[in-house]
Amino acid sequence: MKPETPAMAISFRDALDLLLGQVPMAPLERVRLDEAAGRVLRQEVRADRDFPPFHRVMMDGFALKASGLAVGRRFRVGGSAAAGMAVLSLPGEVDVCIEVMTGAPLPEGADCIVPVEEVRRVDPDHIVVDPAWVSPPGGFIHRMGSDAACGSLLLRPGMRMGSREIGVAASCGAAWLEVSARPGIAVVATGDELVEVGQIPEPWQIRQSNAHALRGALERAGYPPATACRMGDDAGPARDLLAGILEGHEWLVLTGAVSKGARDFIPALLDLLGCKCVFHGVLQRPGKPAGCWMGPRGQVILALPGNPVSAITGLHAFVLPALDRASGLSPEGRRRVVPEDRWQALDGMTRHLPVSLAADGRARSAPVGNSGDFIGLLASDGFVTIPPRGEAAAALPFTPWF
Repeated sequence: MKPETPAMAISFRDALDLLLGQVPMAPLERVRLDEAAGRVLRQEVRADRDFPPFHRVMMDGFALKASGLAVGRRFRVGGSAAAGMAVLSLPGEVDVCIEVMTGAPLPEGADCIVPVEEVRRVDPDHIVVDPAWVSPPGGFIHRMGSDAACGSLLLRPGMRMGSREIGVAASCGAAWLEVSARPGIAVVATGDELVEVGQIPEPWQIRQSNAHALRGALERAGYPPATACRMGDDAGPARDLLAGILEGHEWLVLTGAVSKGARDFIPALLDLLGCKCVFHGVLQRPGKPAGCWMGPRGQVILALPGNPVSAITGLHAFVLPALDRASGLSPEGRRRVVPEDRWQALDGMTRHLPVSLAADGRARSAPVGNSGDFIGLLASDGFVTIPPRGEAAAALPFTPWF
């Protein structure tokens, strides 16, 4: 059966826009805070109290009235306050202080913290402040509500929950969070020449690496696949395998057998399975044969070339942006880099060029020998996307490798 695919390849930008316009929004899932790391938030988190909730001492030392320093430098120690203690009150006398530790609530009546390094202990009950020390206004006091007032919006839907976001949510008492459900993703590498990693290949065989590489990138990006496997080039068994995978997964990432050669059966097989082609063939290098299909139940299918460089690049250029869109991740401006050397644009094609980043942030081209040279990718930190000749800018978007 002849596949119902577009007759001509389309631009990278058009292909990405078509893909992003097709992906369905992931459903909501309510999870415990400890399970939210790496997930995309789908709710607001507001401050449930002032932050900090009290005037907080920021330095080990002594709390006193600043006006007392104008009267004298000798103070009687009237008590001690540590973190976790209730608020103490400073006696009315200006020559009385309270010893305080970092994190303690500022004693009522005090407006000055003298660091412990600036005092001399005369006896257990008295200190003398260095005559040369001058109290900075509000120094060493973390004022109540100075970080955020009660009710302030701290976390917005569309944020990925990293260490900072988890810490903020915990501080607000958000023990449960609404996040985007993780999609069921399958990664399938095709090829009769592939053997498992633990096997000793014959001279004409190679170990299967694409599914492992793509799985690793997906896991690091926050989208761990449910399935990663390989299959041969026989369309009969492949049809049964893919039909089963489409029944149990929302996303399918294929590598190999997607071009127009005699053994490239994936486009025709997807048509037989009732999938609708969004695009097949992209004016880009590497990865021109890449394609996208939508399954009978709205499954997203990305078919990438089998060459390792093309597969890894295609995952970063198409699959990860699409998963971000489906998860509701807020779009961020991509980092742009300036070249250290000359970057060559291509006529009529987008170029994804591997680059290495210098300490000053400038990028140097680190091209691989060919689309099968995945070892050469070790010399790069990611790739820049160079538009076709005549459209290039001084700074270009950079995509880091996961």
